[in-house]
Amino acid sequence: MFQPSKINQSSQSEAKLRGTIESPTKPGVYWFQSETMSTAMMVEVRVTNGQLTAWWPNQDEPVAKMKGQWRGPITPFDERETR
Repeated sequence: MFQPSKINQSSQSEAKLRGTIESPTKPGVYWFQSETMSTAMMVEVRVTNGQLTAWWPNQDEPVAKMKGQWRGPITPFDERETR
């Protein structure tokens, strides 16, 4: 009979999605929750004029100026492991 491990092991993808206040360092799709929001939103981080930006709230905003929690980058569905 299989006995599950009592050690909580996180996969690499779960570890990537833990929240951090450090801004993203590469383009991709991230969860972002500002200091004033009750829930996170998905944002696309891209390079604009040589710097990482996200469309926030209605303009390109440098991610370094966005204060809050970041999670990601989020792996596209077609690249995720199948179980």
